[in-house]
Amino acid sequence: MRRLPRLFFLLATIVLTLLALTGGPSRAQSALQIPPDWNKALDSLADKIAAAAKPAKTFSLNVKNISSLSGTDVAGLREELVADLAARKFRITEKAPSDAQLQLTLSESADDYVWVAEIRRGDTREAVMVSAARDMVKNSTSAGPSITLQRKAIWEQAGKILDFGLVSEAATDRGSILVILEPDKLSFYEYRSGEWQLTRAVAIGRARPVERDVSGRINLPAGKAELPDVECSGNFQHPETVTCAGAAATQDAAFITNPIVMQERTVDSYAALAPVCGIGPLTLVSGPGDWTQPDEIQVYELKGHEAVVSGPPLKFPGPILALWASEDGKSARVVSRNLQMGAYEASIVSVSCGD
Repeated sequence: MRRLPRLFFLLATIVLTLLALTGGPSRAQSALQIPPDWNKALDSLADKIAAAAKPAKTFSLNVKNISSLSGTDVAGLREELVADLAARKFRITEKAPSDAQLQLTLSESADDYVWVAEIRRGDTREAVMVSAARDMVKNSTSAGPSITLQRKAIWEQAGKILDFGLVSEAATDRGSILVILEPDKLSFYEYRSGEWQLTRAVAIGRARPVERDVSGRINLPAGKAELPDVECSGNFQHPETVTCAGAAATQDAAFITNPIVMQERTVDSYAALAPVCGIGPLTLVSGPGDWTQPDEIQVYELKGHEAVVSGPPLKFPGPILALWASEDGKSARVVSRNLQMGAYEASIVSVSCGD
């Protein structure tokens, strides 16, 4: 009977040892979800943080995602960085006080993921960064068939384009009509002899100079083109009936788009589309860059309560200025600026099933 406590202690020790051993594969299994290039980048980032943070030993960690990474990817990256820092004798604590605050921002450029770590100690701040090539990694949440984005150029010009619309030949008693909304006029082009020819331009008069960041939108079914202080209306199938006049600053509810959160990034420029080949609903989202950088459109599919990448991004040689879903929900109108040519471009972006 005296041997029972000793035997119980031995069994408990074995159980605890087995539990400790089973904890190891759990983290290793999680790390396997991260592509090797991400692991290398995080390892390098941990080295830079360790060098910049001395003599700190404990961090409070906040992660901000402004990239197209999914929530699952962000969680995996955070877990891996915490493990890399632990291997360097640093500890992440959720309770104050800590020696330093660590802000990790996950962003991206046109070609790479860019991860910036800012170390804050009192009034001292130091930032370090690494990058990982986007075309070398696969989104861990993507599965099943993918979507391919296709761009069809419609029009380009030196002057600024706010929006555009296409009236098909079937809807008119003439040829197709292209409508271009600019800050100071609404122009109509008809397709004749293999090219677009200007047939009517309606001037937009204002009591005050136009704002530099003025926006506008065309609603072909309603026969309207709206700007903050002007409304053009008429039958767009018959341009001679269209006139423009001053209007109140309020716009139709259909013209107002509210920001959405896509994988922890607030997005203002997006277009919600119908499912394609059983995939969807879909959302086209412009990139996180500013108006001085190349841009892209990424397509997301809503799966449950999470948006996941459904295909490769469509690159643009400049910023996307407007992104609107078409009336049928199968494509989107895109206004962009080509930084290389200095021209404003109007395009139709459609989606199709990929392999």
